[in-house]
Amino acid sequence: MSSFFKLQKNKKFSYTPRYYDERKERLENLKKEYSDEATTAEQRMRGKFKRASRQTMPGLFSGATLRTFLILGILVLIVYYFLRKYNLF
Repeated sequence: MSSFFKLQKNKKFSYTPRYYDERKERLENLKKEYSDEATTAEQRMRGKFKRASRQTMPGLFSGATLRTFLILGILVLIVYYFLRKYNLF
């Protein structure tokens, strides 16, 4: 009976825990960010502003805006159809 069904074996994973120092990681990131002398403070501010504006102001045709324009367009077409059908236009 067992020859008809092929049973899968349990998967085994090898996990080796690693030491993580959050403070050291944060300090290294800060050093890397501020060590580059080629970038000025003004350039860093521009970069931060661009990143923030992209996150808070999505494009004109994002999901909700596009859906709203599509529904509005369909409603305009329906109203136009009924106005032409009953000669109210």
